[in-house]
Amino acid sequence: MARIQQSVGEGVTRLGTPLHNFYVIEEGAKFTVVDAGCSREFSVLQSALADLGGSIADVEGIVITHAHADHFGFAKEAQDAGMRLRIHEDDVDRATGTFTGQAISPTELPWWKPGTIKFLFTLVTAGVMKMPHVGAIETVSDGETLDLPGRPTVIHTPGHTAGHAMFHMADRKSLFTGDALVFMNVLGGDPGPQIMQDVFHSDPAQTSESLERIAGLGDLQVLAGHGDPWTGDIAEAVSTARAGKPSL
Repeated sequence: MARIQQSVGEGVTRLGTPLHNFYVIEEGAKFTVVDAGCSREFSVLQSALADLGGSIADVEGIVITHAHADHFGFAKEAQDAGMRLRIHEDDVDRATGTFTGQAISPTELPWWKPGTIKFLFTLVTAGVMKMPHVGAIETVSDGETLDLPGRPTVIHTPGHTAGHAMFHMADRKSLFTGDALVFMNVLGGDPGPQIMQDVFHSDPAQTSESLERIAGLGDLQVLAGHGDPWTGDIAEAVSTARAGKPSL
């Protein structure tokens, strides 16, 4: 399976595969991790930290955009190793295994498309079929600026999940958008700013509406859970994404 370890801006490293991303933010000799990949990727994080001259002991915290298995997969392993996890308060139930709502159903995916098979094979290989839950987790709230490397500010963008959040680093003009705004069609199709197919969201309409919360942030480097980095006026990306949603 192809791996990505790529510098994508001032003190930001992109990790994962060509089909999903998580990130390391570096400031001085300390780090913030954005999302916790799939369950077999903790060693990927450890290797990247070593390449950056650090270790897990130098990670001040992991901020989670949402508790799906390709963003929360190695969270418990990281927590057991002493790393602090933070997630929006409305996704605590998913993180701790007490969520009682409807999950994504694989039966709704277009299995006849090669892109679907490629996407799921890649994530399964990375460990997406397992998402160990945590017993407790620290929470963040909308508008809170975290005392972590990069000083990310929480922007609550519900819809993909109830507690989906983006993280804005104003000083570095960077925005981590999780799965509310992505830059590739994970099931195969054209790249560019887009909203994932309805099947992936708890509330598709709310996912689209939530993007208004970031439309006024100006020129940014946008780093998503899926797709390559995108740079430009975020209002343009939001407009493009909301204008056309990929079909199954």
